[in-house]
Amino acid sequence: MIKKIIFNTAKEQFRKAFRKHKSQIGRSKGMAKRGVLMGVEPYELKKMSIKRQIRNTKFMDKSAYMSAPKVESKKWMGRKPQIFGKAYASDKKGKGMQIPMMTAKERAANQDAISQSVRKFIAEKMGRKKLGGVIKAMKGRFI
Repeated sequence: MIKKIIFNTAKEQFRKAFRKHKSQIGRSKGMAKRGVLMGVEPYELKKMSIKRQIRNTKFMDKSAYMSAPKVESKKWMGRKPQIFGKAYASDKKGKGMQIPMMTAKERAANQDAISQSVRKFIAEKMGRKKLGGVIKAMKGRFI
C-alpha cells in the first residue's frame, strides 16, 4: 500500500514537471520570435530535484501517523472575537435596513410622490441663479 502511494506521488510529480518543462520551452520559442531570449532549465535537473525531494520525504502508513507525536493548536473555547473602536450597523447580524413590503399600487404611488418632489426641487433650485435672479429653464430639460 505505502509503495503504491510513493510510486503514485513520484509519478505525478514527474508528470507535472514535464508539463511545466514543455510549456517553458514553448514560451521561450514564442519569446525568441519576438527577439527576447529566455533560458530554459534542463529537464534532467528538474528530475534530479524531484528524486532528491522524494528521497527526503518520509512516507508513513496510518498506524505510524497515528502513533507519531502531533502539535496541538490552542482551543478557542467558543469565545467571540472582540470588536474594538466604532461599531457599525454591518457589525451586527440581522440589523440591516428593514424595508416593509409594498403592493404594486403603493409602490407606484410612492414613486409618483418621489418624482413630484424631485420635479418641485429642480424647478425651485435649478432654475435660479446664485444671486437670486430667475433664469428661464428650458422646458423638458429638467422639468
